Amino acid sequence: MLGALLVAAIGGIHLYLYFDYFHRIHIIGGLFLANAAAGLLLALWLLASRGALALLAGAGFAATTLAAFLISVQWGLFGYHERFSGTWQSTAGLVELVAAVLLGTLAGRSLLRPAGDAHRLLGDRASPAP
Repeated sequence: MLGALLVAAIGGIHLYLYFDYFHRIHIIGGLFLANAAAGLLLALWLLASRGALALLAGAGFAATTLAAFLISVQWGLFGYHERFSGTWQSTAGLVELVAAVLLGTLAGRSLLRPAGDAHRLLGDRASPAP
């Protein structure tokens, strides 16, 4: 549940920032909107599934969102250079980092448990509890 909330928060932050400023920036604005939609869909998937695939997707989403931010700070992304410091930058970066570590750890633990490979990967709720 915490992982789903963190992923939803990432999407929510990007949705807020889209309407606050980034809707004005070519390409980046659309990516912020896509990030918000992906965050919502992934959060719903994480709530509906306990499978490693959903956990990996959430971890990947958080990690790539953080990576895109860091690339934008260091080299620029699609012609836009972001600042590293600021309230929204710190908040988003921290949420993305915590989500990536938490969901990645949970996915790893899920995959390392013995037996029930397909059920564990897909999160079949009908499968026996480990």
